[in-house]
Amino acid sequence: MRFKGKKRKVTTGLTPGDKYVAQLDRGDKVSTEQLAEMLVTSSTVSKGDMLNTLDSVITQMIYLLQFGHSIKLRGFGTFYVKTKVKAVNTLEEVTADTVERIGIGFLQDVEAKDRMNKAPINIIPSEEEPPVP
Repeated sequence: MRFKGKKRKVTTGLTPGDKYVAQLDRGDKVSTEQLAEMLVTSSTVSKGDMLNTLDSVITQMIYLLQFGHSIKLRGFGTFYVKTKVKAVNTLEEVTADTVERIGIGFLQDVEAKDRMNKAPINIIPSEEEPPVP
């Protein structure tokens, strides 16, 4: 993974002021088509079939999540429905309007976490000028 130094203003702690931190250099988003191309190189499936498979996986996952199921992908993690709801005083007041937000959460597996923690870290040059002493 690539990181670069970034200047931050720290306002808490024993020594507040301008500090430098490592900031992840995020790469470009990888599209479904690009992922399909990558997967095709290590399989006997055509790109079109791979795209159809990925689309089907996404469709089925959303379908299951809409019914409140969680989905565990071995070695990767678990997708689950997360919600924000409004508290009310009586059972009769609980309606669809009290559900404020529905989203998809993700919990990584220990195996995925371990693999990410073992990824090599490279610090790349930053566009910021270092302070002159």
